[in-house]
Amino acid sequence: MPVPVSLMSSQMLSPQVTPTNCIHTEPQCTAQYAGSDIGTGSLYVAETAISWVREDSMGFSLNYKQLIAHAISKDVSAYPRPCVYMLYETDKRQTAPSPPMGDEDGDEEEEEDSGNVEIRIAPHSETSVGKIYESISDGQLLHPDDDNSEEEGEEEEEGYMGGGGLG
Repeated sequence: MPVPVSLMSSQMLSPQVTPTNCIHTEPQCTAQYAGSDIGTGSLYVAETAISWVREDSMGFSLNYKQLIAHAISKDVSAYPRPCVYMLYETDKRQTAPSPPMGDEDGDEEEEEDSGNVEIRIAPHSETSVGKIYESISDGQLLHPDDDNSEEEGEEEEEGYMGGGGLG
């Protein structure tokens, strides 16, 4: 089902199913995607993904392996209230959200070129920001970066092989 243009300037929102195995659930969270406010919905930090869903069941889901960074932001010049900031790597081969189109300030083009998008989640209760951050951290621990694991293993192997040479 296509997303109406009046709701979003792109098709980054899609029908969502409420996740199971949630580490944390937070109702009444405002979401901002690539600088565009996209409404209020519930945040589900599950073992498998981070999902944000509006009452009409439209929302987005983020894969932990593509989450580059997350932090607590209290900078009111970036967002008017405390929130969880996430930098997310978009990948056209995945079903991950794509950045909204038509941003006039030029930042949009840079984000599209880099393949990264900024997402902010602001809960109704400011005291929940820390809980959300910790829950996302816990979820990330369940999904270690495959690339780093392989590289570290190769380095250890190479170091071992190189250190015991004959001569």
